[in-house]
Amino acid sequence: MELFKNMADFTAAADGGYLIDVMQKYKQAKFIYQCHKSNILQFLTTEPQSSEDIAEKAGVISERLVVVLDALTSIGLVEKENDKYSLSAISEAYLFCESPFYIGDLIELNMSDEEKCGGEMVNSWLHGNSVSREHDPQTTFSQSFVRAMAQGVLIDNSVRKTAELLCAHPCFDTAKNLLDVGGGHGLFAIAIKKLKPNISATVFDLPQNEAVAKEYGVRCGEEVAFFPGNFYVDELPPNQDVVLCFDILHPVAVSQKESVFAKAYRALNEGGHLFYKLWFLNEERTAPSRASLMAVKCKIGNGNSHVITLNEAKEMLLGQGFGIEDILSLGDGESQIIVAVKK
Repeated sequence: MELFKNMADFTAAADGGYLIDVMQKYKQAKFIYQCHKSNILQFLTTEPQSSEDIAEKAGVISERLVVVLDALTSIGLVEKENDKYSLSAISEAYLFCESPFYIGDLIELNMSDEEKCGGEMVNSWLHGNSVSREHDPQTTFSQSFVRAMAQGVLIDNSVRKTAELLCAHPCFDTAKNLLDVGGGHGLFAIAIKKLKPNISATVFDLPQNEAVAKEYGVRCGEEVAFFPGNFYVDELPPNQDVVLCFDILHPVAVSQKESVFAKAYRALNEGGHLFYKLWFLNEERTAPSRASLMAVKCKIGNGNSHVITLNEAKEMLLGQGFGIEDILSLGDGESQIIVAVKK
């Protein structure tokens, strides 16, 4: 049944912001518990210290500790200034064990048995243990995962906002071919095609996710083509005027990111445009909190991963021969889109 007949249908009648906030707070709560179990906050004071000094006192690996401290800074539990870290007022009052208002037992009480089983993950990683493995797209990006990503971009209304923002760019007045790299569910390509019906849109993703893209195509009454492949391994189909890279490349090394950008460059026609959307970290690597928490998760899962800043992303694209034309914002205070052109 066709559920998304026009662009207005991509916006639900009720605002999903509350549910998004609850889910993000849940992720933060689990991270706070893991840091509580690591006792890492007990080695901080209200006086700024370097990560090396804190790591030496705690007996943990400094390079790993920095990632955790930056994430704690992103949610207001640590303060960072000039690469030195100290307890925030709320941590000093409630998370420092010598405080009369310490809530360590309350934190334990509010965690389920399942959550407690994963409570040692950060502590174990900080002390040098590793669950690192090579990122395996076939395992990670299941149909359920891709549907979850679709639900995420529908609940926050980013499908409609992104499509309308992009289609205002002059390149869409003449673009004939669009490739959505790692597009999975296909919603962004579908929404753009509703606004620009003459464009030929293709989703490039793992073969297992073709069924999901077709499912959303039927719901939207606007099917797009599907090209099966693994963008870490395979070349992208050529003769593209627009390439989308949305919310991908988090859990891999810089070299793998650069490889995908190089493929996008080769796939584009001269003067073609790449739109790269992400929650880019700030230069301090302490905001937005989603990206800082993602950096911890990715590092624990794959030691070679690197969640990037906006400037790092721009440098990578320039290194592949792109020119940086613009930086767009979705207005959510987190997502930004780099507009790059093949010179």
